[in-house]
Formats: sequence, C-alpha cells, structure tokens
Amino acid sequence: MRTAPFRLAAALLLSLSLSPLASAASYGQPMPDGDAMPVTELLAHAEHHSGHTMKFSGRITQVCQAKGCWVMLDAGGTGIRVKTGHEFFLPKDASGTAVVFGELKPVELSAEQAQHYNEESGGGIEAGREWQILATSIVIEP
Repeated sequence: MRTAPFRLAAALLLSLSLSPLASAASYGQPMPDGDAMPVTELLAHAEHHSGHTMKFSGRITQVCQAKGCWVMLDAGGTGIRVKTGHEFFLPKDASGTAVVFGELKPVELSAEQAQHYNEESGGGIEAGREWQILATSIVIEP
C-alpha cells in the first residue's frame, strides 16, 4: 500500500518532464502574459500593428549562424525576422515554434545588409522591404 503514493508521485514527475512547457527554453526578459498573434495572420494586418509591442508566434525557419542574434519565422511563405538587438542570443540550432514579445516594424534591407544576413544564414535573403520584430523576450518550444 505504501508504494501507491510513490508511484503516483513518480507518474506526476514524469508527466511534467514530458509536457511542452517543461522543455520550452526562454531567452531575454521574462515573457509577459497574454495571447500571441500567429505570424501567419500578421502580414494581412502588419501596417495596423507596425510600431506596436506585442506577442507573436511562428515556426522558426532560419537562425543567425554567426551569433544567434536573429531568427526567421515563417509567415506563410514569407519570413519575418526576429532580432535580439544583441541583448541576448539564441542557439544556432534553434528549431520549433517561437513565441516572441517585441516591436514590429518594416525595414528596408540594403544589398549590403542582405549579403550580411546571407553570410550568417546560408542564403535566400534579398534586398528590399521586410518586416522585423525587435524582441525583448523569446520562448522556443520544440
């Protein structure tokens, strides 16, 4: 009879260790409460949210391979760059879903900036307008 409480406790610890929250990794400042807007829905309303600081979520498609200072999130075939402002860094092998808190803004990439990002990521980045989020908090969920 005494083993039942121990089995229950072991089962509870095992379930917590397998939960998604247990394996999420946080970077930067603590993540504020509230819902995140999926970046796949963002682009249709990006101008409305430009300059606002809020939570976004999306699947990581690229990571800066120099320092881990930015990631790209898939917004339905278009990327949204999430930058850390070199305040914190992400693992170069980061993958999964990222929840980010930061300010959304449009940025005109020069040819030199695009080349720099291509050197850090392996290519596919062109000069021109892109949406960026300057993040203060990032949580990566596998």
